Amino acid sequence: MTDDLQAHQKKNEHRLGVIGGSFDPIHYGHLRIAESALRDFKLEKVIFIPAYCPPHKARPILAPFEHRSAMVRLAIEGRAHFEMSDIECRQSCPAYAGDTVAEIKKQYGRHYEFYFIIGLDSLLTLTDWDKAHTYPGLCFFIVTTRPGFTISSLEQDIPEKFLPYILTNEIPALSVSSTDIKHRIRSGLSIDGMVPDTVKDYIETFKIYTRIFT
Repeated sequence: MTDDLQAHQKKNEHRLGVIGGSFDPIHYGHLRIAESALRDFKLEKVIFIPAYCPPHKARPILAPFEHRSAMVRLAIEGRAHFEMSDIECRQSCPAYAGDTVAEIKKQYGRHYEFYFIIGLDSLLTLTDWDKAHTYPGLCFFIVTTRPGFTISSLEQDIPEKFLPYILTNEIPALSVSSTDIKHRIRSGLSIDGMVPDTVKDYIETFKIYTRIFT
């Protein structure tokens, strides 16, 4: 962490994390990433934002928003430092990450600093979008990386103006993914230990990824 960043954090003592994604479905990997960022960067809380109509995915390939957001609520229930926002379903489509962060910043005011929690692959895609609207200075990026990885090895792939706002958070490789969970459900395999029990029960009750969404 640079001296400039430390000075900036002291001036803006309120630090909030934002983690967006399809959450189709949310799983323990998402929760682990959020918990690590919360702890390591001393965030007051982390706001989960399910994507409504992300620019890089067509809406028909996602499970319905109401189910994905319901699963997020169930997954974070009882975790005092986590909350969910359905802000993207009230925005025009497509919803860009920068526009979402800017809108949340309006809600909280200038005394809050925002940290966008994101995977490395997603960051590389985000900084390459012509209409991403995620401008440098809007927020910091907490980039999830594998242990020993340094962002300097990819500096040539990231616009220089973004680099001062990128922080890395090392997390061992995660063995769970939403794609694998959906594959297992459709194959009749167990997803025990991959998602919270409340999320598993919801998926089974509403037959997500089988009857409703295939």
